[in-house]
Amino acid sequence: MSNTLPTQADQWEERLVATPQETMEHCRGLYDADHLKPLFDLLPPQSKIVEAGCGLGQFVYMFASLGHHCIGLDYSAKLIDEAQARGENLTDLPGTVQWVEGTILDLPFEDNSLDCYASFGVLEHFTRDQQRIIMSESHRVLKPNGLLYQFVPSFWSPWTLRREIRYWFRKLVPPNLVWQKNIRRSLLRKMGAEAGFQEISCQSVYAGVALRSMRLPNRLRRLTPTRIRQTSQDAIDRMGQWCDRHDILGYGLVYIGKK
Repeated sequence: MSNTLPTQADQWEERLVATPQETMEHCRGLYDADHLKPLFDLLPPQSKIVEAGCGLGQFVYMFASLGHHCIGLDYSAKLIDEAQARGENLTDLPGTVQWVEGTILDLPFEDNSLDCYASFGVLEHFTRDQQRIIMSESHRVLKPNGLLYQFVPSFWSPWTLRREIRYWFRKLVPPNLVWQKNIRRSLLRKMGAEAGFQEISCQSVYAGVALRSMRLPNRLRRLTPTRIRQTSQDAIDRMGQWCDRHDILGYGLVYIGKK
């Protein structure tokens, strides 16, 4: 079984550019997201959380702004440094923040040591064998009744088709897209069960985002009369809301499991 990563650290460093420093307003905007509410309903106060594959660390600061003790883990030392620098103004966080350079294929934490393992758009950048290792590692480090939160792009989404077309096009015309494979719900649930998790929920979200990804390119949209553009946008938004209520065609999948 190979541990060679499909996407190397320097590719992420080139893709993720440092944004302005974090603010409490930005943190509040993140934790108001609907897809996080089921997790917050279950998460005990002052939980010890790892955000696995934290990148620039926005969710690390979000968890700390809610009073949790969050560890940001990433395999890029450069991104860890930039994430740490982004929070220099957040001196009054009710929780704490810690940064660790490491790989989610071999987590540098003791067994049964964390309350929550959270990951946002990371699992899909690994091979299937590696994904099973990642799920197993998350189970290992969680305490009994600890929570796993995975946000991944859904395979059964209009956005998947668009991305696959762009991916093969970008292999010929730089800049290349980072490697990823959007994940089927059945596979995500199966991997969770194989790792030993009791599934709490597996929900698709943001169907409107997926549907909007299929719009005409901006140059062509500018040729469309304003009224038609607005009418079509309203129709897409209504369809997205309907899809979210019926748990279909979402841009992302949110899996919550308990050890």
